[in-house]
Amino acid sequence: MSRVRADDYQDKRQGILDAAAVLFAQAGYANVKMMDIARSCGASKSMLYHYFSKKEDVLFEIMKEQVQSYLEAAEAVVALPSPPEQRLREFVTMWIRKATQARARITVLMYEYKFLPKRQRSVVGDVARRLIDRVSELVAQVNPALGRMGPSHHRTYTLLLFGLLNWTEVWYRSTGPLGPDEMADAIYHLFLDGLASVGRAGTVRSPG
Repeated sequence: MSRVRADDYQDKRQGILDAAAVLFAQAGYANVKMMDIARSCGASKSMLYHYFSKKEDVLFEIMKEQVQSYLEAAEAVVALPSPPEQRLREFVTMWIRKATQARARITVLMYEYKFLPKRQRSVVGDVARRLIDRVSELVAQVNPALGRMGPSHHRTYTLLLFGLLNWTEVWYRSTGPLGPDEMADAIYHLFLDGLASVGRAGTVRSPG
């Protein structure tokens, strides 16, 4: 007979992931033990193993959930009936808002990926590639000239956008002079104005 899960199973599981993300971001995945996670949650080690059998499974779930949430949000933005430029702006705003709400998870996603076993890296990497593909489609729509250059070109500019978004998260604090939406606007205009010049004679050259 299968074991019946408690009504608060998902809440407790999410609490473990949230606590672990903070620990991994602060001390580094390699320096955190399962006992540290249990202590941070106010739980016993045996209770923690009821949810996750290995520390690497905790890391995997943190990363998978985060990148999956970005993919779902990006797909929703790309599917909107609004002009490409407006959808790009909404994507950037969505990203900055989500990042400021999950700073620890973003830090883990950026720096601890190498600790995942090969099979789990493949799962997270596949979701990340789908995310890049969706945004790449949008970038090509924003500048049709770039789209005509081929997938490798608009993918390159998409990766530049992700680099800008991810690097901003390293130093940006929402309590500073620029709020999340203001920061999103700054990134959006910086990228959009540069993207608009791609394909014009005498301006930005295409990569490759």
